Amino acid sequence: MKTTIVQEGKVKLIVPNSKYKLDSKMPVFYNPVMKLNRDISVILLKALDFKGKAVDIMSASGARAVRLKKELGSGIEVTANDLNPSARKLMKKNAVLNKVTLHITSENAESKFGTFDYIDVDPFGTPVPYLDAAVKSLRNNGILAVTATDTSNLCGTYPAACFRKYGAKPLRNELMNEIGIRILMKKVQEVGAQYEVALTPIFCHTSSHYMRVYFRAKQGADRANAILKEHGFFKKAGPLWLGKLWDEELVEKMNAQNFGYETEQLIYTIKQEAKIHTLGFFDLHRLAKDKRIKHLPKINEVIYKLIDKGFKASRTHFNMNAIRTNASEKDVLKFIDLA
Repeated sequence: MKTTIVQEGKVKLIVPNSKYKLDSKMPVFYNPVMKLNRDISVILLKALDFKGKAVDIMSASGARAVRLKKELGSGIEVTANDLNPSARKLMKKNAVLNKVTLHITSENAESKFGTFDYIDVDPFGTPVPYLDAAVKSLRNNGILAVTATDTSNLCGTYPAACFRKYGAKPLRNELMNEIGIRILMKKVQEVGAQYEVALTPIFCHTSSHYMRVYFRAKQGADRANAILKEHGFFKKAGPLWLGKLWDEELVEKMNAQNFGYETEQLIYTIKQEAKIHTLGFFDLHRLAKDKRIKHLPKINEVIYKLIDKGFKASRTHFNMNAIRTNASEKDVLKFIDLA
């Protein structure tokens, strides 16, 4: 396997060189597009002042594991796990290159693999097969991070597959990213509830080809029951999570400086929309088409008008043509005319 060295965050990584096709057959999987995903995990755990045991259950090159250990410091103990022997060799090289200590293991990610305070489930495709083991391996008050890359299912391209895997009906419209991530949350929470673990979302984002959710775990049947009571339907989609998508206080603490423009912009946008506790948003292009509005103002102009009249309003990272607001559709249409 031919390799090259790349810089990511505060670490250097030995990874397969660019001649390899980016798919599951890659000798050791490394996706540079997922840098933002790994950035957020570092930023979030820093904001939580995380101390304890962490595991990346499908660590591949060890990129996330090395970054967590290097960028979070001595308070974190990191396990990098992968069944692929070539991946484990590369993890060791990357640990040495960055002068960090990793626990490197080869456990089956579909079976209970120890006890941890932070578990990262970042597979190629759906995370569903790994959820049981992850929940059973998570300590009380721990953090579970889950990535889904099968967005074509969650966003409604293949509704039958979404129902088989996630037990829900998706939407195929301007709301599909938010609805998809709420369906993913619902599924993870159902698995947690089987083991009397309540999983409350504390952060999420949709970026590029994937969805990503972070949960705080609290043990207790009553808590798990309370989570399930917040599942329901929205515009015929669901069942899905109807509750808050972000812990607003946590988001305020998340500092994305020095992580690059894409990461900084994502965090900034989410900080604004996390203050608005609504389900869904208004796509101005869709409204203009439906209402036959010929001259659509700039999104920021509409946002400023709404705020000036006492409403909450911001862009949403789920759809850059849309506004998240506690105003009604009627109000939004009125301010489109005024902008």
